[in-house]
Amino acid sequence: MISGQVTRAWQAEISVVLLDAAGQPRSTPARIDTGFADDLTLPSAAIEALGLSRADTLHRRLGHGQMAAFNTYHATILWEGSPRPIIVLQSEVHPLIGVGLLRSSNLSIDYIIGGAVVISGL
Repeated sequence: MISGQVTRAWQAEISVVLLDAAGQPRSTPARIDTGFADDLTLPSAAIEALGLSRADTLHRRLGHGQMAAFNTYHATILWEGSPRPIIVLQSEVHPLIGVGLLRSSNLSIDYIIGGAVVISGL
């Protein structure tokens, strides 16, 4: 089970743990975005700090309809206590968790400030 809370900005937020290039765990807050189909976004500073290796460039249609290119990186996240390989999209916004990470999970959000955010496996 992964837990977090709803912030004062009405964002469902959890802390994710990624392994850096040396295999050491590093934690960062990330917001859940059910409109994002991939796994995770991170800003370039976080990607550099983790020492992630470059994967590819993906083109995605954004919410307002425009296409955008994203550099992607290989990463390993500790998801419900187990290492899981993922693809990280570089984006200079607050880290976002997409539905790619939520597959085979139950997401529960109590939408009040400070409300519980819980992700558990199915």
